[in-house]
Amino acid sequence: MTAVIASNGQAPLLADAGPWVERTLARFHAHYLGDHGLIVTTIDGDSGAIIDNEPLIADFGDVLPFLARFGDTAFALDQVARARSRIGGGLYREADGGIRLFTNHDWLLGLIELHEMTGEQGFLDAAVDGAHAVLDGFERSGLLIDEAPSLRRPRTLLQRSSGFNLGYVELLVDLNALTGDARFIDAARRIAKAYAATDYFTAHGVFGTVFCSWSRAVDRLAANAAQMRSLLFKDNTNGAWSLLALYRAEPEPALRLAIERWLAGFEACYWNGGDVQLWRDKSGARDVALRAAFASLDLLCDLHLAGFEGRPIELATAIGDRWLGHQWANGLFPEQPGRSGNHVDCNTDMTVSLMKLAGITGEVRFAEAARRSAQAVVGLHETDLGMVLSVDTTGMALDERIIVKYQSLALKLALLPADPAALIADTALIKLLRDR
Repeated sequence: MTAVIASNGQAPLLADAGPWVERTLARFHAHYLGDHGLIVTTIDGDSGAIIDNEPLIADFGDVLPFLARFGDTAFALDQVARARSRIGGGLYREADGGIRLFTNHDWLLGLIELHEMTGEQGFLDAAVDGAHAVLDGFERSGLLIDEAPSLRRPRTLLQRSSGFNLGYVELLVDLNALTGDARFIDAARRIAKAYAATDYFTAHGVFGTVFCSWSRAVDRLAANAAQMRSLLFKDNTNGAWSLLALYRAEPEPALRLAIERWLAGFEACYWNGGDVQLWRDKSGARDVALRAAFASLDLLCDLHLAGFEGRPIELATAIGDRWLGHQWANGLFPEQPGRSGNHVDCNTDMTVSLMKLAGITGEVRFAEAARRSAQAVVGLHETDLGMVLSVDTTGMALDERIIVKYQSLALKLALLPADPAALIADTALIKLLRDR
């Protein structure tokens, strides 16, 4: 039986997680492989039938490091080897032949994390190849475009750039640290500077979509016709984490000012008194959502830990308290306040974020809410085939799909120490638990 002991020998938050971890690892071999030998995307939670046979290569960063962390390293190595046939020029090609930055970020992140875990040089070499392919094929005056332009896909010709792509800066900072190759840190500086100079960031202090990267005039016309102008989850949070990663590597005053500008923009545009909103259109912010809350909470904690004292932890505490008021009696958090359904992965990440907040503030209420959430995620979501996507306040399944990457991501709960202060002290664990 797998003995679950949190990092550094600490007692785990989930004391009896060993059997659940073993069941989860076994399901990857028994239920989650397609006829191509690769992990699939989705199965039916009732019949076990594969619903989405697309290999999970784009999300390997959400899967393989956690399988390796719990001892299934050989399986992780085999999956990367099998994925090579789907990789061209260092990057993952989707079924339609397209290469998109959104579906390559976690592929490269997974390679970096596997290299750090195993010491295998091949993982780092593959990540380096992919990073060079991104810079060579997708950079436009410092901005990274969403996908390569193609006449077969006319919408790509505007060469749109979302804030999500700024998240590659964090990977470039990691690669510079691992290789000593100054080209990566030079590119990170260049990209961060370009995004901080965009019209939307200049006006609002948060990152918005650049709808046309080769013409500001065309970009403004396209923006006027678009509904969503800015997205908090992934786009802004990954972008801000990248600025923070670069600042930690090179604490330049201009970077600190950009981060402080983003923090002020976040508070003005998204914070909403702790009921954090998910996206913005031309008239303002929309949709209070758990994914917006946990990502903001996590990021604000990291800002505090990086020396941005004062307002970040005040905002984080307000978010934590507001969402403790939304927590159901069964310990889970709704996907949106007042809604009947939850989301398994958002609850996993909210648990991690609350533990970080508890470790910083010393407030027991946040640790207790995290413990209840962790127990409920495992106790109410698990079925014979895995953890279903959504349940209600009674624990009844509302969406029985098994999203395979969420099975490995839930293993974060087995890595959390019971003592929040121990989590804050373990920087390697915090890095592994990050949601990108």
